[in-house]
Amino acid sequence: MTSGNPESQAGVATDTAWFDLLIIVLTAGILLGLMTGTRGIIKDSIYVPIRSTNDLSRWATIYSLGERGTYDIDVTPWPNTIDRVRVDGHFYSSKPPLLPTVLAGEYLLLKTLSLGKLNFQDHPVAVMRLILATVNLVPMVIFLLLFSRLLGRLTTDPWVRMYALTAAGLGTYLSAYSVTLNNHTVAAFSMFFALFPAYLIWQEKRREWWLFAAAGFFGAFTAVNELPATAFLVAVAGGLLWKARRQALLFLLPFALIPVAAHFGTNYAAVGSLKPTYADKAGYVFPGSYWKIDPATGRLRGSKVDPATGKESIELQKGIDNQYEPWPVYLFHMLLGHHGILSLSPIFIFSLIGLWRRIRARGDPLRPFALLTVSLTLLLLVFYVFFAGPRNYGGGCSGLRWLFWLIPLWLMFLPVGLEGKTDSRWVRGLACAFLLISAATVFYAAPNPWSRSWLHEFLYQMKWISY
Repeated sequence: MTSGNPESQAGVATDTAWFDLLIIVLTAGILLGLMTGTRGIIKDSIYVPIRSTNDLSRWATIYSLGERGTYDIDVTPWPNTIDRVRVDGHFYSSKPPLLPTVLAGEYLLLKTLSLGKLNFQDHPVAVMRLILATVNLVPMVIFLLLFSRLLGRLTTDPWVRMYALTAAGLGTYLSAYSVTLNNHTVAAFSMFFALFPAYLIWQEKRREWWLFAAAGFFGAFTAVNELPATAFLVAVAGGLLWKARRQALLFLLPFALIPVAAHFGTNYAAVGSLKPTYADKAGYVFPGSYWKIDPATGRLRGSKVDPATGKESIELQKGIDNQYEPWPVYLFHMLLGHHGILSLSPIFIFSLIGLWRRIRARGDPLRPFALLTVSLTLLLLVFYVFFAGPRNYGGGCSGLRWLFWLIPLWLMFLPVGLEGKTDSRWVRGLACAFLLISAATVFYAAPNPWSRSWLHEFLYQMKWISY
């Protein structure tokens, strides 16, 4: 492994630079093609590239802010989303309002620059694709560029480097979910934009102020997009305060406060409360709501409506939104089953090996990052298995989306797991097979990631599961 020092920046493998560029361009081209695909919803003969009620909820807020100047989504050009709550007689998205607020600002900028021609009424497809490219495609390209630089510090093996970058571009769910507006890709990219400067500060003893500012801002932005990522923010802030207290106090903490203040500020502007709308169960209870509170358990569950009469049945829906499986079954499917991290993306088996190697090697410069990765992964698994309410795998979606923001950390240890083993044809063959399965998983989900994974669909068709 390359040593962590300032000179190692010049150690980026020039013999793979052409391959890096090829993978980045290829990934960007594929994502652009997927974003301009034909799946979505159609209303009044107008096609709109909205994949599910999840992203529809965010688009509704963007539309309302941009066209009506309000956070309520009472009136939009699209069907009602099930991801909404009622507050003081008005409907609001159940998603945190910060990201839609930022993107509504982009929408208004697009309208201004196009002299009003780019708008949701006349050109909804063009508007949505431009916003998607901004929020997913551009960050993906930046992520791959920075990850290629990190790989130059993690490995001297050209084959490992090329493999890891290919896996980052084409082998994870970050690519599949880039076709839809969601918080998971935003959080994952933000996490890496905090992780990379933190690595430079920790490993290479860099002390530029902007590195601390970036670690603080993007670490906090990760947390406001994925609440459990607050643990990552605390860990990074604590570690850098210990390493360089003055710079962390002067630059990291103030810049970290910006996303946090914006998060609570936009939430208060939307509903007059600092409490997130999704945390208020009462807001989901209104006539016609998909969500109902189960009187037996007090839990929020999906309800079933008779399509013929439009009336809600007494029985609560027995679908993916109502899974309260025993925890061993749930954990199995999170790791090795239909939403399995390792079954759907087996490239991360090498990440496990890399983590094991670094944790065992006391004094290894990567050991603190390995401990952080393992701790966060275990923390999230425990949280979602035992403390997050319904064990529903994130609803109708492909992959364990709640953990996607950890993907950059897992990728960090993928080359470590392969290091020193690539002279073996057997290892290379296995690695290529794992990458093929992971990429197939991505492209199976890419037309609409808010659907079953290939493994989930197989188990469902075989009638081994009923949801």
